[in-house]
Amino acid sequence: MKKYISIILFSLLITAIIPSCDYLDKEPDDMLTLEMVFNSADNTEQWLAELYSLVPDPLWDYVSYNYGYYMMSDEAQMASSLGQFGWSGLMNVQQGSWNPTNLVPSKNLWSETYQKVRSSLIFIENVRVLTDQRQTEELVERYKNEARFLMAYYYTRLLEVYGPFPLVTTLSDAAASVSDLKLPRTPYDEIVDYLDSELLELSEVLPSSYDDVNIGRPTSGMCLAVRARMLLFAASPLFNGNPDYADVVNKDGTHLFNSVYDSNKWKKAADAAKMVIDMPGYELYKEYNDDGTIDALMSCINLHLTGVSENKEIIFPYPGKTDWLYEYHLLPRGSGWAGCISATQNVVDAFFMKNGLSIDEAGSGYTETGYSVSDNYYNTKYCWGNADQTPGLVTKTGTFNMYVNREARFYANIRFSGQYCSFDDTGRDLNFMSGGEDGKPSHDSPIAGYQINKALNPSSRSGISFPYKPGIIIRLAEMYLDYAEALNEYDPGNTDIGLYVNKVRQRAGLPGLDSDLLQSEMHDAIQKERRVEFAFEAGMRYMDIRRLKTAEMVFQTPVSGMNTTANTKNSYFVRTDIQNRVFSKKMYLWPIYQHYLDNNENLVQNKYW
Repeated sequence: MKKYISIILFSLLITAIIPSCDYLDKEPDDMLTLEMVFNSADNTEQWLAELYSLVPDPLWDYVSYNYGYYMMSDEAQMASSLGQFGWSGLMNVQQGSWNPTNLVPSKNLWSETYQKVRSSLIFIENVRVLTDQRQTEELVERYKNEARFLMAYYYTRLLEVYGPFPLVTTLSDAAASVSDLKLPRTPYDEIVDYLDSELLELSEVLPSSYDDVNIGRPTSGMCLAVRARMLLFAASPLFNGNPDYADVVNKDGTHLFNSVYDSNKWKKAADAAKMVIDMPGYELYKEYNDDGTIDALMSCINLHLTGVSENKEIIFPYPGKTDWLYEYHLLPRGSGWAGCISATQNVVDAFFMKNGLSIDEAGSGYTETGYSVSDNYYNTKYCWGNADQTPGLVTKTGTFNMYVNREARFYANIRFSGQYCSFDDTGRDLNFMSGGEDGKPSHDSPIAGYQINKALNPSSRSGISFPYKPGIIIRLAEMYLDYAEALNEYDPGNTDIGLYVNKVRQRAGLPGLDSDLLQSEMHDAIQKERRVEFAFEAGMRYMDIRRLKTAEMVFQTPVSGMNTTANTKNSYFVRTDIQNRVFSKKMYLWPIYQHYLDNNENLVQNKYW
């Protein structure tokens, strides 16, 4: 352990745990010993605050080059000209030009995880009671448990994308740098068992909630929700009996993956999700109309805009203020933003019709020719359909029929050309056509002709502070659908399966699923529900198509959108292929950076790389 660290003093905002500076950066001035640091309650809390800085912003980090999970799935696309602004790595992934010498995405999750693990272990070993500074034994114990949770959470994120890694649990194994780490990879199931035990234990000692000034500190529910997500991954085809990895071994011959399918892993995943569901205090967020019915559209919009104290669906909130760059890149250029991130036709097609049917099902009423001949009203308090803020108006006369009579989540997630623009005071409609206020030839326009609307306040204005919104890392609806999926795999026909899927559909204003679906039909229905419920959310789509080993099939369909080179309605509203994405078998797991392999003779690369 290095004897000295530096302290960059900053004002620690009580409402935002994550500091803006790296507390552990090495500086020539203000050198303090560990003894001096941990003899100060303020410095101790600053160290702890820095341990939170790898918690991802669930909005900006996943849509951007930081992690880019939206861009690695079929949900989002950017113009190729954005490569000069840091997006080139993600473009390489989309085209299959990815190798172990590239760090993609721009955040180095492998290295940063080990940095936080080492800092956490130092913290756990050194934090102490300081009675005269009101740092009590109870508070010290909670601090240690917070650090343990962060280590476990960061490890689950590493496990999702890399599979097995060297599991470090003691300070003696925690190298000063990743280059100094000389451990072999730990088998996948061994890591899962360790994290399972750790998160269960922490759930029994951490508080069930905090006051408003401590939002984002780990709770018992957060521990169990992270555990449930991890166990669903462990039960899924990528890691549960995957024959592709049967021959992946350490240099001493230790197998890193268990190639024998275990149906009990699905039961364990279902039980884990149900533990969270059964906890008191959590419930789906809903708003209601004056007649007592669920206001599906306002529920789906405000779910992502309502603070943690009022929103009982949030289990794991982001412990800070989400980055303004999310708004900047997603809101329209004509209203003062960049507007360069585009939703794709692929995700637009995934949303159901208002009657609950998919667009390709008989009786759905879907059409993508012509324009609506009347205004379309829903039973909702939504008032962003026109400049007059007429309650209930969702689409106006003249809307392209593809966008008419879609489910509430469609309008909560997607913005399209011809829709009223609520983001300035001109009373205009969005125009993504070439030459339009929000369209080409500028690269600050959505290349597929759609913008992401999730977690964006309709009253936002350029140059004004954005209204507060929580960043949601895990919410209750995920536990409902995790439970239903896992239960369907080991106990098909269990009535709980349809019950919990239908709870999510009911909130979205959709009718329930048929009660007589076959197991395979229910599996497909659950995956469709996951796709629309978690569209543009915490990288869920990217993770789902990987853990289910469907990504190769998904990318057989080109990424498409509207014809954004056109300047008339009839030529613009035409399906247009944008990119043939490449996803090969090796890409289910990320490559370990070659530099780490070169410096650790015990480390083996992921297969196919």
